[in-house]
Amino acid sequence: MLSYRNLVKQAWNITWKHKFLWFFGLFSTLLAAGGSIEYKILDQNVNQGLVNGPLLGAGSFAQVIYMIRNFCLGFINLFTYDFLTILSTITVLLVCLALGVTLVWLAVSSQAALVISVKKILSNNKKKENILTIRDGITAGHNKFWPVLGLNILIKIAVNALIFIISLPLIFLVLKDSSLFVFVYVLLFVIFLPVAISLSLMLKYAIAYSVLENETFIIAIEKGWKLFIKNWLVSLEMAVIIFIINFFASLAILLVITILFFPLFLVGISFGFYWLVVLMVFLALVFVVLAGSALGTFQISTWTDLFINLNEGTFVAKLERLFTRK
Repeated sequence: MLSYRNLVKQAWNITWKHKFLWFFGLFSTLLAAGGSIEYKILDQNVNQGLVNGPLLGAGSFAQVIYMIRNFCLGFINLFTYDFLTILSTITVLLVCLALGVTLVWLAVSSQAALVISVKKILSNNKKKENILTIRDGITAGHNKFWPVLGLNILIKIAVNALIFIISLPLIFLVLKDSSLFVFVYVLLFVIFLPVAISLSLMLKYAIAYSVLENETFIIAIEKGWKLFIKNWLVSLEMAVIIFIINFFASLAILLVITILFFPLFLVGISFGFYWLVVLMVFLALVFVVLAGSALGTFQISTWTDLFINLNEGTFVAKLERLFTRK
């Protein structure tokens, strides 16, 4: 029976031996701005606290609404200027829009490509004939662009809506001090936060069903939810394991930057060697990007491998195994 240790080891071997997957890992992390949704939720609530975490999420949501409002007002006011200003501004906006669309396409296609590539590598391990390329992966991922994009958008809207609902009693608490709002907040937190994390975990299975088994949008969600409900304990255990790995990996990245790059950065600042300052910043950024790409590849490889085993019914939760022995 496959264990978590073997699963993590297998995902790491795939990540290390097939470094072309890092290209997909780099862009796939953009979908969660540097990490999976459940890890961001856990990190936000652990670091910011039970109260500040949801408030921070609500503040970010309000900030996005405020930015959209200002953009619309600014775009309307743009037409009060001369023709040359209007033309140059619209040109810049169109270029930015094209870059944004390209990044979204790369992010979504890379996520699908990574799932497909990992499945092919696992299937071809016995044959020892991996002939995958970045071009093949992007082509395969592009074919699944719309369902994967739709799944990401739907789940993110649902998760952010739940976080916003959780934060509402705190907003009212700021306006009026009442123990009732505290009670409602705790109740909503206990009910909706696990649901938000469950939806983000279900998303991984729904994408796998859509990409690997060619299921339709609705069927992928339905099957993904059923697989999660059937294996919720395994999913949570895996999420905790990867969260811990992410935590220590982040510490390791910070340690490497502090030891290798920061001292030379200080030397450059102290003696006016600005070329050294720029070089250290550049090398540190390259290191962070490569490490983040490898970590993103590792995460999706782990979840894809887990999905394959759960779908075949060959994986049992650690706690369940412990209680079965007793």
